[in-house]
Amino acid sequence: MGINPLGESDLWLNGGFFILHHTIFDYIREGEELVEEPFYRLIEEEKLFGYRYSGFWKAMDTFKDKMAFDEMHESGDCPWEVWKHERPNVEPLLPRQAVGTNP
Repeated sequence: MGINPLGESDLWLNGGFFILHHTIFDYIREGEELVEEPFYRLIEEEKLFGYRYSGFWKAMDTFKDKMAFDEMHESGDCPWEVWKHERPNVEPLLPRQAVGTNP
């Protein structure tokens, strides 16, 4: 047991990116947050989907993260340059799979 980088685990995380249809506003009531009640309504109607992306992803939330990206760029290790690499696997998830803690 220990603390390891996320990339060395078999866990999946929500990158926090959403593509929403304009009808999302029909599901949000006054005073609600997007991800709480509206998402549960969408799940009940089987209208919320997720995609498991197995390509490169790395957060850049801190100065330390920026420094890591700068080092990668300087060394020529730029996996975000998707036009230079094979297309990553994108696996659609069924609505109920997209919400669970593990697939």
